[in-house]
Amino acid sequence: MRLPALLAIAQLPAAMGMGPGDAEAMYNAFNNVFLTRSNGDVFYKSAINKAERDGTWSASLDILAAQDAYERTGDPEKKTLINELLNTWLKYNAPPWDWDGWNDDIGWFSLSLIRGYQMTGNQRFLTDAKYGFDYAFGRGWDEKYNGGGIWEENPEYAARNNPPKQATKEALANDSLGKAACIIYQTTLDRAYLQKAEKIYAWVRKNLFNPSTGAVYTGIDPSGHVVTDSAAYNQGTFLDYANLLWTITGNRQYYADAKLALDYGHAHITTNGIFSNDQAYLNTWADEFARGAGHFIRDNQLWAEYHPWMLQNAESILKNRRSDLGLTWNAWDKPTPNDDSFTANKFASAMAWLQFTPPTPPNAIGGIHTLTNLATNLAIDNAGKTENGAPMRYFMEHHQSFKLESVGLSWRERRGGVRDSAVECWKRG
Repeated sequence: MRLPALLAIAQLPAAMGMGPGDAEAMYNAFNNVFLTRSNGDVFYKSAINKAERDGTWSASLDILAAQDAYERTGDPEKKTLINELLNTWLKYNAPPWDWDGWNDDIGWFSLSLIRGYQMTGNQRFLTDAKYGFDYAFGRGWDEKYNGGGIWEENPEYAARNNPPKQATKEALANDSLGKAACIIYQTTLDRAYLQKAEKIYAWVRKNLFNPSTGAVYTGIDPSGHVVTDSAAYNQGTFLDYANLLWTITGNRQYYADAKLALDYGHAHITTNGIFSNDQAYLNTWADEFARGAGHFIRDNQLWAEYHPWMLQNAESILKNRRSDLGLTWNAWDKPTPNDDSFTANKFASAMAWLQFTPPTPPNAIGGIHTLTNLATNLAIDNAGKTENGAPMRYFMEHHQSFKLESVGLSWRERRGGVRDSAVECWKRG
């Protein structure tokens, strides 16, 4: 069934500038059109004019965008929805996932699940996210060709096509799975995931990244031929991946790579600074770039340099909404057509961008932050509060009280003014 309207939309006025309610309004508009509750299931339908559930990886992309809205707000109702969406997704797509030969699909599955675990604490999401990464890495990592890397579609599946296809190793699979490994490590502190994340990244950097320009290439075949095309989603996934490793390790190379990737996307994958792609074959386009840019700019306090550009894209998104639905397609510099065959994915990128673009530049660290006890692996976040200066209190096994304070670009914990080496603080998006 169609959910009751969450946002009353008449003919929307032309956007004059981004306001404090615009990100929430587009999230609500997306839910008005696509969110469905039926017989206990909660899901995003596949297209405006279709009632069927969005499927497998495309549903994961929808859920990732909904998670962006929770990341912005920490709203308990959004947390509940994420839990419902992922439980329904798993009802119809439970492991094992050997029915899917595409390793990037497993990457999107795992990313939506591990973020879902961080947001809800649902243990099944963590279990299945770890299964997904382990499964795709285990079957997909190959050192016979190209010195490593994960196959995009595993060769035994590619060979079943008629005619058989040549398997390749692409940024899509390697970077999505590398991101998943980073977040699993942040969640569990299992160093095996960090080691694999850095191993994948080193291969991507050597084979699919141009360290002179910041371009992220599409892929490489077993003969060594590199497809040098760039795409917003590849550029953004790599950017987010590099920023995660920078946040975890403090290795400045990751920071430099992330900034190069961001600047290349800004300069070379936009039209007059605006992300825009009206190709009919596309699902999402710039959703991963929204996450990568949003996290990197926020985590490193680069608002002065990039906020005007983020706002330029946000205002173009708002200007070009479909007036009756309040949604914007992948071509952010063109009016959204009144085409009811458009899929949910076509609107996810614009929604994601708004979640990471504050109307005015923040003056302190925002987002969700996690405090992890290294002795117990127990973790908490700042109670879903994302406003500047939000405090966090944590009671350890012996009822010791800790307060997390922001200090410049990092966090510290205090116990009577003394740092406890058994506690480590993670800053994450």
